[in-house]
Amino acid sequence: MNVTTEKLERFMHVLMYVFGLLLITEWLRPVDRLTDTGNIIIFILFLLYSLLLHYFRIHWSIRFILISAYIMISLQFLHSKEALYQLSWLKGFLADFKGNLGFIYDGNWELITNPFRTFLFFVLLWLVTYLIHYWVMVRQSIFFFFMLTVIFISVLDTFTPYAGDSAMIRIIIIGFLMLGLLSLLRLTIQERIKFPMASINKWILMLTGMILVSVLVGFAAPKLSPQWPDPVPYITSYSDKAVKEDGDSKRKSVGYDEDDSDLGGSIEPDSSIVFYNNAPAGHYWKVENKNVYTGKGWVSKPETEFHTFSNGQDMATLDIYDVPELVRTEEMTAKVSMTESYSHILHPQSGYVKKIEGKNGQDFKYYQEMDKFISEQGNGERLSMKEYELVYDMPSFDIAELRKVTEPDDSMDLLMEKNTQLPEGLPNRIFELASRLTRNETNWYDKAKAIEDYFDGAEFIYSKDDIPYPESNQDYVDQFLFETQIGYCDNFSTAMVVLLRAANIPARWVKGYTEGEKSILDGESVYKVTNNNAHSWVEVYFSGIGWIPFEPTKGFNGEVEFYDSELKQEAIKNPEETPTNEEQTKKETRERQDTPDRETQSSEKTGFVNMKGFLKWTAITLSGALIFASIGYFLRRKWIPHLQILRYRKKTGAHFSTAYLILLKQLKRAGLVRPDGQTLREYAAYVDAVYATDEMSELTAGYELMIYRGDAEDGEWKHFQKGWESLMRKTSS
Repeated sequence: MNVTTEKLERFMHVLMYVFGLLLITEWLRPVDRLTDTGNIIIFILFLLYSLLLHYFRIHWSIRFILISAYIMISLQFLHSKEALYQLSWLKGFLADFKGNLGFIYDGNWELITNPFRTFLFFVLLWLVTYLIHYWVMVRQSIFFFFMLTVIFISVLDTFTPYAGDSAMIRIIIIGFLMLGLLSLLRLTIQERIKFPMASINKWILMLTGMILVSVLVGFAAPKLSPQWPDPVPYITSYSDKAVKEDGDSKRKSVGYDEDDSDLGGSIEPDSSIVFYNNAPAGHYWKVENKNVYTGKGWVSKPETEFHTFSNGQDMATLDIYDVPELVRTEEMTAKVSMTESYSHILHPQSGYVKKIEGKNGQDFKYYQEMDKFISEQGNGERLSMKEYELVYDMPSFDIAELRKVTEPDDSMDLLMEKNTQLPEGLPNRIFELASRLTRNETNWYDKAKAIEDYFDGAEFIYSKDDIPYPESNQDYVDQFLFETQIGYCDNFSTAMVVLLRAANIPARWVKGYTEGEKSILDGESVYKVTNNNAHSWVEVYFSGIGWIPFEPTKGFNGEVEFYDSELKQEAIKNPEETPTNEEQTKKETRERQDTPDRETQSSEKTGFVNMKGFLKWTAITLSGALIFASIGYFLRRKWIPHLQILRYRKKTGAHFSTAYLILLKQLKRAGLVRPDGQTLREYAAYVDAVYATDEMSELTAGYELMIYRGDAEDGEWKHFQKGWESLMRKTSS
């Protein structure tokens, strides 16, 4: 049985689109691994959707509407807290869009917001799908895109943490299959050969066999050791040399590190996933705190006192801490799934842990001074737990009670000594600044807020790039406050702790992670936390209440709940929802205006509904749009003539030949197909016979004179326009 050229071509095009989609997917895998981009499935579905529209040759205008609808729905799902199809968010997006165009024009790329970045990413993917369509349908050659994919993955594998071994195997298999099938397709189209089905099967079988043999030989064959030196150390050393010449001796990567004794310097982003959690609400996750400031960084004195408890033990039986009566709490449970190996147990900031239970856990140690949990094996060696569940009480704090604390009580002597420590030789201007910021306040809470809000000033800039180390005789905080005024969370948080201590308010430096971003793991809605979410913040001690978190870093909020019993308001969230005072209003304004880069950016949520809801509403919307578009497509014979008549009615000049070709296409839609080999005159006579007119013959005679004799077209359109419009209307009836 022979396979017609048309059927073979259609089958090959389907395969090419599928393989093209798989190749594009290989470009998206590193995006998920190396950046904080989440919900990659939305972008993959967009690629599939766009390719389907290309394959079915949907008119470009309808395709534009359908794809724009998908992008708008996705943007609302990813970046809006309003319910889907609430159009009020669109006004804000348009304003954001206009503002981002201004940032691009001014060259301020770092100020571009996440919704606009997502929009640009969609546009890029849209262009890529068009290129796939062009290479498959027009050029029938995918070699360039195939080689570009190989080069892209090779570069990422060499210079980034992304491991491209398995990706390269997939790319080679897909690429060779595409090249082989396209060769068969070109032979079929160019030579018009009708291959028997058996021959096509043999071709595919031989192609598959060749690829499998090549892959197996590649695995089994002996491999030479690297013949060229690794370029990464050389480039790194060169980069380090250049950095040293600029006075910045090191460049670190963002993430958790136990050593904080030498703060400063620029940091590189790292989107490696650290852990997932299914907490009921997003909040910061603490690793530990440190209370000794050296002038260059933070250290912790060795702790010999700790509490030991077993896996799943109720911690209420231990004398660790009591929940103060003045603090409201809500019991929560969260499962933590680690992807990096750490022996410390992550726990919610300011939360009161009640139980820790892990699959492979045995014993735990709690170091109270550091507020740090460590997991251990039975022999005392540290244990890295992959999964564990926490039961904890999440507090909300009464601002009215916090404002009652104006001085330390008698039981706080040792705590004050440890948490107001400052190094000798700390510059006097730090004490003077602390005094100036707090002199108008009478209680610790308002003093702490005054210092926290000081960093809202326009003179302070959030950045991870070009951050210097302090000189050997220079204090880290003094340099940030009075000279550079640029930095990231370590700069802001350390400066606030030092200013609080200079005002004789007990404070400590805390490190951990922000809440991360919403994602889907094994069908469950979770928070994905990466190294980019590593963060540091501040805690202040209030007698009778305990340690209270504060967030001085620009563009971040602490996700801590406050309420004011004097205002009789219930659980006001600080600082985003209803401000309780002037300071909270200032911070809310600051968070809207200053969005940091992706060290721990948490203000952008990926959505408030889960993926299932998004897919449901997207499917309903796009199905409705597709049905509408399909009806328009099948009725195009009815409405296209009227649209073309309106288009050409007021035109003058050389338009007749173009209008004649449009008429031929419309006649074909109306069922008057011109057979192969039939002349235009014969076809015109046939059309006139169907419509009982002589207009088509007249138009054809004029068209032939212009095409074959070269008559000028100027002025002819008005002569033939009436007959052309008459025939166009007849085809729509």
